[in-house]
Amino acid sequence: MRWGWKTAGGFGALALAGLVGVVVGVVGWGGFNTAMEATNSLEFCISCHEMRDNVYVEYKSSPHYQNASGVRATCADCHVPRDWTHKVIRKVQASGELYHWLIGSIDTKEKFEAKRHTLARREWDRMRATDSQECRNCHSFGAMDFHKQTPKAASAMEGAEKAGKTCIDCHKGIAHSFPDVTAGHRQLFAGLSDQAKALALKPGDTAYALTSLALYGAPPTPGSAGDGEIAAATPVKVLAAEGDALKVEITGWQRGSSTQTLYAQPGKRITTVKLNAAVAGQTAALRTVTDPETEQEWTEVRLTAWTGAGGYVATLGALWDYGARVYDANCSLCHTLHPPADFDANAWIGKMNAMKRLTRLNEEEGRLLLTYLQSHAKDGAR
Repeated sequence: MRWGWKTAGGFGALALAGLVGVVVGVVGWGGFNTAMEATNSLEFCISCHEMRDNVYVEYKSSPHYQNASGVRATCADCHVPRDWTHKVIRKVQASGELYHWLIGSIDTKEKFEAKRHTLARREWDRMRATDSQECRNCHSFGAMDFHKQTPKAASAMEGAEKAGKTCIDCHKGIAHSFPDVTAGHRQLFAGLSDQAKALALKPGDTAYALTSLALYGAPPTPGSAGDGEIAAATPVKVLAAEGDALKVEITGWQRGSSTQTLYAQPGKRITTVKLNAAVAGQTAALRTVTDPETEQEWTEVRLTAWTGAGGYVATLGALWDYGARVYDANCSLCHTLHPPADFDANAWIGKMNAMKRLTRLNEEEGRLLLTYLQSHAKDGAR
């Protein structure tokens, strides 16, 4: 009998411990969930001035904050997954942001604006990777009545659905101000410009035009008009350096009887030099080949001309890094990037003509980007 009491007492203790464990687990789990949900609240999100003074101000003027239907999407609705597993993963990732808050990475408006594109791009990439799941919690193609949309909107939505696009491909900057996507690569270009001005070239050096440069048939004098133009990324061999002028040698290809434009390769319309008629006659022919695809003759020529100094970089890699930055920043806004090798060099001309108007690129940036894409095309590597 004494053994039975002890056994019963042991089971009672185990049962009590188990009950306490369950209670502690429930309370702990509930507390954890309560705390995590508290971090999803709008009040928590704008509790730091970085968010309150920047993106929150923009969000308050957007349809996601106030609209005719009275449905408000808060920060968490767009930026935090609803399912448990991905929600926890997102919260763990977000904990790293505390470090940047502590060191003041974006504690001024100037710092915030400088990083806005990087921050936005990171979120765009995350949403694209999840097929814009947070958007589709409220919006879906299946729930749309295209007849109630404007013809333009309906056409765009139906086209996006057929193309397999996700929401964030087309809808950026709808709750927050759109970042200046050109700021990063223009800052990089400014650094390259400083390097070009400081680059001292001597006879025998090979250099690459940083941007379009005026070309002269004779040593230039102040105010003299150019006789042509060298395109960015064009290689030149320095023959002589006289003050602020360089005598250079350029090799390129002429197409058929057209002598005023030089190209980087036969059969590929990668423009390197444009000349007036007088200077075009000064080129020396080296060899002629026939393009097997078009049966058109291309002639390799050598041109000796003059340019100003201070517009060249020493390596082509620096220009390609810049070109890749321009491409990534501007052409990922509406879709995932096509690798340059997806198309041939000549096909990129039409694609750039069609898409450049949708970007904020200036004329010179557009030219460099086209050269970058053509030079990295499946048939245009150089």
